[in-house]
Amino acid sequence: MVVLSSFLPPQEGIRHEEPNTTVYINGREVGKGTFYITESVLSWVDSDTQQGFSLEYPHISLHAVSRDEQVHPRQCLYIMVDAKVDLPDMPLPLSSENGSENEDDDADAPITEMQFAPDNTNNLDLMFQAMNACQALHPDPQDSFSDEDIYEDAEEEYEGEYDEEVGAGDAPCILPTEQMGTTHTGAEAEEAMDIEAGQFEDAEEDP
Repeated sequence: MVVLSSFLPPQEGIRHEEPNTTVYINGREVGKGTFYITESVLSWVDSDTQQGFSLEYPHISLHAVSRDEQVHPRQCLYIMVDAKVDLPDMPLPLSSENGSENEDDDADAPITEMQFAPDNTNNLDLMFQAMNACQALHPDPQDSFSDEDIYEDAEEEYEGEYDEEVGAGDAPCILPTEQMGTTHTGAEAEEAMDIEAGQFEDAEEDP
């Protein structure tokens, strides 16, 4: 949940600090203040009221630079948050506008859109790069795989390829030098071996 309250600016792990940044939440202008991108959270503090809020990276599902004025009238850093906003007279989160029959359904979790529009739009790329670096410090645990899982997948893939190329009971039989270049399998191999044995027996009976 995002709550606007009395807030002290962060002091540690600051990757980027952008003053004179106007924040919009679900299309509503909240105020102008200082935007902090830190290694642990995103923070914004209103310059006049000294109220602000923080966002934890695991709740940020998307961030991007928006320069299309048809999408938003100001160039900004766009952020999508899977959390509810608790601000006075704040519009409902996007997924709650039309209501939901099952409020516990994960698919109906609230989605909040935020735009951070700095007066100095030349710093948008720096803001985005700082966001990338800090977001990478908080990877989604669902996207990680253990070494054991990787080895098991590799083993299953290898066995599948082997079974497809050489089926059970179809192992190749290599014949004597005289018939090199011809490969038989199954019953064909046994018949070929019987013929060879007969040839050697006839040779021994000849004077």
